Amino acid sequence: MINRVALPIFFFLASVSSHALDWPTYGGAEKNHQTQENSLRLNWSDQEPDILWKYEVGLGYSSVIEAEGLAFTQGYRDNQNTLYCLQADTGKMVWAFSYPSGLGDKYFQGGSRSTPTFAEGKIYLQGHEGPLFCLEAKTGKVVWEKHLVEDFGGNCPTWGYAGAPLFFKGRIIVQTGSKKGSLLALDAESGKEIWRGGDAEAGYASPYIRASKPSEIVVFNQQGLAIHSLANGGVTSSYQHRTRYDVNAAQPLDLENKVLVASGYGKGAAMLELTESQPKVLWESDEVACQMASLVHQGEFAYGIHGQTGAKASRATLFCLDLTEGRKVWEERGFGVGTVILVDDKLVVLSDRGELAIVDASPKGFNEIARFQVLGGKNNWIPPSYANGRMYCRSSSGTWVCLNMGL
Repeated sequence: MINRVALPIFFFLASVSSHALDWPTYGGAEKNHQTQENSLRLNWSDQEPDILWKYEVGLGYSSVIEAEGLAFTQGYRDNQNTLYCLQADTGKMVWAFSYPSGLGDKYFQGGSRSTPTFAEGKIYLQGHEGPLFCLEAKTGKVVWEKHLVEDFGGNCPTWGYAGAPLFFKGRIIVQTGSKKGSLLALDAESGKEIWRGGDAEAGYASPYIRASKPSEIVVFNQQGLAIHSLANGGVTSSYQHRTRYDVNAAQPLDLENKVLVASGYGKGAAMLELTESQPKVLWESDEVACQMASLVHQGEFAYGIHGQTGAKASRATLFCLDLTEGRKVWEERGFGVGTVILVDDKLVVLSDRGELAIVDASPKGFNEIARFQVLGGKNNWIPPSYANGRMYCRSSSGTWVCLNMGL
C-alpha cells in the first residue's frame, strides 16, 4: 500500500534567473557533477558557513536535488522509503511521499539508493527494489507508477537499483537488468513503454546522454560500458570492464569523443575512444580506482577519489589526473572514500567523515582553501549538491544540512 503524506502549506515558489543554476538530478543539470555557477564564497578565514536549515530523512545514499525553489531527497525508516520535498530557502516541508521497502542492508547499513530526477514539473523516483514513480513536483501526487521487476521482468542487482532516472526528450530511461531489455525507455507523461534494449545486469551508475552525440546513451552496467541508441535502445558498442563483485558505480566521465571508466575492487580505469564502431583503449591504469565517487574534469585534467571502503579507507586519496597520459599529477590523503563536485573552477570535496573542503582544481598541486565539519558519522558516500548559493550535504544516517555558501 502506498502512503502519501501531503502537507497543504502555502509557499512561494522561488523564481530563479537560470535553470542552469538548479541541480535537478544526480550529478547536476549536465549530469557531470559540476556547475558553472560562480557564486561560491572562497574567503572564509575562521568563519563557518551559516546553516540555513537541517532535516532528518532516514538512512540512505540518495543525494539532494534542487529545482524551481524546491529541494528533494529520499531516505529510509520504519520499513519504507520516503521522498521529502522541502522549500529550498527555509527547509519547511511542502510534502512527503512514502512507499514500502526493505532495508537492503547486505554488508552495509542499507537504506535508500537512487537520487530523484526533476523535469518539466515532475519528479521521477526509483526505489532500490524496483518501484518507479512519476509525481507532481508541487504536490507529490502520483501521476503513474511502474515496477521494474514485476512489470518489465527486471533483475534487481545485489545492492539494489541505485541509478537516477534519466529524462530526455519526453522519455524516462532506467536500467532494469532484464535479459529481455536491460535498458528501458518509458513515455514520461504516461509511463507507457517505448523500447527496451540490451541484456546486461544492471549496474549502480546513472545513465546519461552523450554531450557530443545526443543520439546515444551511456550506461555503466555490471559488464562494463554500453552505448545504447536513443532511437530504439539497441547496443551500438560496448567495452567489458568487470569488477570482482560486479560493482560499477562511479559515473563514466564524458570527454566528447572519449569516455573514462573507473571502478574499485582493484579494477582501475580505462580511457576509451568512441570514434570507431567499438571503443578503442587509449590507456589503462590500476592507480585510478574510483569505487563510488565520480570524477570531474577541467581542461586536460580530472579529479577524483582513489581508494576502497573498509579497513583501508583512510589510505584513499584525492588526486589530479593527466587525462592524456593517464598519470597522476598529485594526490592527497585526508578525505577517505569521499566524493567530489566541481563548482565553477573549485573542487568541493566531502569526506566520508563529513568534512567539507574547498580545493583548487589545478594541476600545480594540492591547495586547500577552506575546510569545515558539516556532518557527523562515517561512510558518508553521498556527493554534495550546489544550487543558487546553497550547498546541500547529506549523511548516510540521514542528516540533511543546507549551508549558505554563496557570495
